[in-house]
Amino acid sequence: MSMKRAALSLLFLFASAAYGAPAEAQPAERQSLREVGKKALETVALHVKDRDSEVRAKAAEVLGQAGNKAAAGILEAMLQDRDKYVRIAAARALWELGISTGLKTVYAIINDVPARGTVVNSPLVELKMISQNKIRENALEALVYMRREKATDVLYKLKNDDYGAIRDAAARELAGLGGSEELEQFTGALSSEDEAVRYQSATALAKICAAGAVRSLTELLGAEKAVRVRVAALEAIGCSAEKKNSLAELMKLSEDANPTIKFKAVAALGGIKDEKVKARFEAISAETTDIRLKLAAQKGLILSGGKGDVRAAQSGLDAISPEVRLEALDLLAHFSLEESRGPLAKALEDENPKVKLTAALQIIKRFSLK
Repeated sequence: MSMKRAALSLLFLFASAAYGAPAEAQPAERQSLREVGKKALETVALHVKDRDSEVRAKAAEVLGQAGNKAAAGILEAMLQDRDKYVRIAAARALWELGISTGLKTVYAIINDVPARGTVVNSPLVELKMISQNKIRENALEALVYMRREKATDVLYKLKNDDYGAIRDAAARELAGLGGSEELEQFTGALSSEDEAVRYQSATALAKICAAGAVRSLTELLGAEKAVRVRVAALEAIGCSAEKKNSLAELMKLSEDANPTIKFKAVAALGGIKDEKVKARFEAISAETTDIRLKLAAQKGLILSGGKGDVRAAQSGLDAISPEVRLEALDLLAHFSLEESRGPLAKALEDENPKVKLTAALQIIKRFSLK
């Protein structure tokens, strides 16, 4: 089946199952759930054959998270994509649908080890090796996502890989799966005298959200001067289930003079159930003119049991930065279907494919249940 035919087939199957026949198009704010849903499906179907491999990979991700097995055919076709990142995304998406046919693809990419030359490699060859190992690392992460603890044998084997980047990635993923020895290596590196080492360690911990690292990360924040290290540490704390243990430091940094540190601290506070935290979110939401900070505070407020203001998400969708528009969509997921419909329909018209596809996913997951 050609990619075009597969995409059209996908659209037909999804639309028939979830929304039925389309109605006449209307302005975004007046479109019915059915119309918005059909538009979302069309958006995904169009982007599975996009010229940009990153967009195709995102479309595959959306299909997996949407949870409809009607997408299996198109995802299996994407396992043959010319771009390996797309193949990995398709394999992961199939796994989310309960289909394991992509595992073979993931293993093949992990085992595609770049050959080492007998003499000093040219800069071009070195760049190709770095690129190939980045792809292997991405496949490794997908394997852990798919297989969890059953991936440990492969990870231990990769700790002896020819390339340091892969060895480090394997150790990082083992730490994320509860490997105490590997976790101690990363938390111990947080006290290194070398800023680059502290940064790499904090970044790795942010990627795996390992339990047991919050204390070391909090101690790092209390003494660290480098902004990039502090940002990475805040991201690592923010995704940890134990972040309440860092509450005092996060509250202090939520008033930091550096706007990036302040934003990261506010984002990290999200989900902590505490009246002082809730009050902080309310104050920031009322006072700040920084839309990104307001979005983070609004999300935190809702997660703390407070009432959010959908107008913040609507304003965020008008931001110049696609990253901010994505954060606005994340906030929008916490509002009712009726409040969300118009802004989501608007996001489907966004110029940025990632914003479009993120909106499409939210619509498919939320509105198809209506």
